[in-house]
Amino acid sequence: MARFTAAESYFKASYALGTKGNSAQIAKGMAFVQMYAVYEYTVVTAVQAAVDAVAAHRHPIKDLIPSLMTLFLDPELQSLQDSSVKTAWQSRLKLFTRIFSGHLASVNNTVLPIDGSHFRSSQLQLIFEVFGIKRIPAQRKRHLERINQIVESRNAIAHGRDTAENIGRTHTRADVLQAFRQMKSVCLLLIQIIKQHCADGKRHRRK
Repeated sequence: MARFTAAESYFKASYALGTKGNSAQIAKGMAFVQMYAVYEYTVVTAVQAAVDAVAAHRHPIKDLIPSLMTLFLDPELQSLQDSSVKTAWQSRLKLFTRIFSGHLASVNNTVLPIDGSHFRSSQLQLIFEVFGIKRIPAQRKRHLERINQIVESRNAIAHGRDTAENIGRTHTRADVLQAFRQMKSVCLLLIQIIKQHCADGKRHRRK
């Protein structure tokens, strides 16, 4: 919340100073970059906290729901993916030995489910599926559309495909402020849902 408040305050001040020139358009474009930064930070740290929270329940790997196995067996799955013809079957053996060994679920919390969308809404949906959360990762579908817009605008500016000024011209001040509200809603809901889900150990285990 502190990061969103700071970014929104900076946008309002910058926009007010630049209302007579192109600076106002730049301020609107840069607001999307700042929103993206807070959003990405929220997703990454929420997943890290979620991994630690599930591990704290000390579930045996073999008792996890299949989707969580894909997370907590990441080293073995990565080894299998990277293995050559000579080592492929040894990697398979290690994977299934690990599953049925009775070892407790534990993995580096930097493991992050990715789908190549660079934090678009589809990646949030993937994260929810991995943790076994059966709902969309936002209050409304238009919030998911907003996420995709924020990611696209940020990437266009960050990678030089477009300028903050050009991006800003396509949005009104009111639209930028609404985007702040929507992205805050997305981030707070994400934290709330993950926290509730990870606190209930029964949701992590196969019945």
